[in-house]
Order: sequence, then C-alpha cells, then structure tokens
Amino acid sequence: MTSPVISDAALRAKRGEPLTFLGSAPYFAGLLIVAIVAFWPTYLSRVARASGYTHLHAVTASSWMLLLVAQPLAIRTRRIALHRTLGRASYVIAPLVVISMVLLAHSKTHGAAREDLVGAYVPLSLAALFALSYTLGIATRRTMSLHARFMVCTAMTLIDPVFVRLLNWIYATPPFLYQWITFSLTDAVFAVFIWRERHSRAGRGVFPVLLALFVLSQFIALSGLYQARSWEAFMRWFAALPLTSPH
Repeated sequence: MTSPVISDAALRAKRGEPLTFLGSAPYFAGLLIVAIVAFWPTYLSRVARASGYTHLHAVTASSWMLLLVAQPLAIRTRRIALHRTLGRASYVIAPLVVISMVLLAHSKTHGAAREDLVGAYVPLSLAALFALSYTLGIATRRTMSLHARFMVCTAMTLIDPVFVRLLNWIYATPPFLYQWITFSLTDAVFAVFIWRERHSRAGRGVFPVLLALFVLSQFIALSGLYQARSWEAFMRWFAALPLTSPH
C-alpha cells in the first residue's frame, strides 16, 4: 500500500517561504524527454557508431536525470528509505557523470585543430559546475533548503548540451553561437527561481550565487576569452594526458 501524497500546503516549511522542489519531478522528466529528442539524430539513431566514451556519458547522464526525477517523488510520497538509497547511489553516479564528461572531452582532443582544442572549454566548464553543485549539495544534505537547491543546480548544467543539439538539429549552420540562446535559457530559469524565492527566509542565496558562477563561465565562452594563450596551454597539457585512446 502506497504512502499518501503530501499536500502542497504541507510542503511549506513556514509562512513566507516558497514551496520546496518536491514537485520538480515532471520538469526533470520533461528535460529528459527533450534530451531524447535532441540526441536522436547524433547518437540514439546511430548508437553503434558512437565511441565508448560517448556511451559512458550517455548512460551516466541519463542515470542522473532519472535520479533527479525519482528523488523528489520518493520524498513527496514519504518513501524516505528509498530516498536515502537513491542518495547513496548518487555517490557513484555523480562522480561518473563528471568523469564521463572529462573523458568525452579528452577523447575529442586527439588530432584536433586549435579551435576545436580550445573549444573544449564549454563541456569542461559545465563538468566543473556540475561537480561544484553536487559537492555543495552533499555538504548541505542535512539542510533541505540548501540541499534541494544545489541538486537542482546540477540539472542546470544539462540545459546547454541538450538544447544546443536540439537547435543544431533544427538548423545546423547558424550565423552565431547557439550558446547565446542556451546560456540565456539557463539564466532565465535561474531568474525565475530567484523571483519565486524573493520572500524566502531559507536557502535564498543559493540561486544568485550559482547564477553568478554560471554567468562568469558563460562570459568567458561568449567573449572568446577561452582562446587566451593560458587556456590553450592548459588544453595542450590536458590533451597530452593519457586518459583516452584515439578511436
């Protein structure tokens, strides 16, 4: 027999605070569906042609998105034991997501031209933001108002790779970087969260701080600062590491 669903009113910790993110499962599920559509032409329709590094990233990223769907459902339906089990599973899945992102980026450096080499900035910066968000989420796991928000921020790193591929499917040769759209979409979601939480007394600082870090990372990408000699030198060092083999 299933546990009763918690009412929306019961999701408020106290008057003046917004709802928690226990109702976020449909949004994460929606992002997963969009991801399936977006990755169909370049990956899902030709899985056999993809590298092992791509498969690893696809499996781990999909597992993380499914985890984001399952976790709020487990809490909302009072399946606390399941929530804790899924939380422990995240200790394996989240690091594997970061590792898969790094390995996939590294695998594309073999024989890459300079512009492609320095262009690895975006996936590596997103890997760093994901790792930071998850680490902070685990560090604050006993404070729900912080933990839930940091976990939501891990999903924010998925918006760009998903929607870039969706836009590339629609129009493969744009006259501008699609990141102008995908980064703006990411920032707009942050802005909605910040607006909704303008009267909150708990956890209100999470989204503004993470938005600032995302914007800084995005500015470096959109302004071309990642083409600096220092980043190029780092990428040449990174490419020389024996992490992946040519395929």
